[in-house]
Amino acid sequence: MGDYLQYTFNTENPEEIIRSVRSGDQLPAHYTLDVDPFSQVASSLLVDSCFLESTEFNVGGYRWVIQIYPNENEKDNGDGHISIYLKLCDKLKPHSFINVIFRALIYDQERNKYLVIQDLQEKRFDASNTIRGMPKTLPQSALYAECNGFLMHDRCTFGAEVFIINTNRPTSAKVLCVNDNSNRQYTWRVERFSEISNSLNSPEFIIDGRSWYLCVYPKGNYEGKDKFRSLYLHLVQCNDLTAGNKLYIEFEMGIKDQLNRKDCTVIFQYPFQKSLNSWGRCTFVPISDLLIPYRGLVMDDVVLFEVRFKHSFMLSNRSSA
Repeated sequence: MGDYLQYTFNTENPEEIIRSVRSGDQLPAHYTLDVDPFSQVASSLLVDSCFLESTEFNVGGYRWVIQIYPNENEKDNGDGHISIYLKLCDKLKPHSFINVIFRALIYDQERNKYLVIQDLQEKRFDASNTIRGMPKTLPQSALYAECNGFLMHDRCTFGAEVFIINTNRPTSAKVLCVNDNSNRQYTWRVERFSEISNSLNSPEFIIDGRSWYLCVYPKGNYEGKDKFRSLYLHLVQCNDLTAGNKLYIEFEMGIKDQLNRKDCTVIFQYPFQKSLNSWGRCTFVPISDLLIPYRGLVMDDVVLFEVRFKHSFMLSNRSSA
């Protein structure tokens, strides 16, 4: 649900990367590598920044392998991180090149999700540059943290996706404002809130011509388990969110203060898309806050959740003539 999503958009640094999360049902498009037992493999590669090289796989008529440094690649400033690289096995002709977008994936076995790590900019492969990648793919502490689910029963699963840029048939995109100037606010009244033990979904509601629903975890989920209330906004999938189209929404979501009119709200600005149709926060509000009578978030065991859309636009692809 996007809780450990981290986006970086510092375009001045070509080494910056983007991290996103997607469902584990959407398998890596081009290659999967299971490392089991991971600890034994990592121990055997401790000397002199050694790496694990995968078997070959084919994408776009070329042969590739991935190289994984489980113990960091100090020679490429990968201190404190695991490093993942893409290597072109074929020899290119002089003055020829391939522009590639490379995605490395790590499977979260606890939640059945993939953490997707991608270069912010495409990488160019040529006769003298056959290995490109991300020295700071993921902090080692994040890989080994039990709560993240990447390493379970001494097994870790990596994936790779390689997208070759075809400059002969470029794709352009257009931005469309999708505000329909109608009511862009929804309030959900939940009674007997203290009796809810599992997650609860609101009825579906329409904003900007699309169906949405709220989802609350009264006892929290993920990192907020038993400490926070977790709250999310879900988009009911629409047919036009395909081929990488994204619906950017700035929305305010929270719990109404029924006593003092000091609502507990958070503003979100995120893209909804086919592979990621839910945004929110697992640590939305401490459980203890709702137990304070004068805070006004719970009155007569009733909680009022509210979402208000502020700005929204669609980014969609279109083929160039």
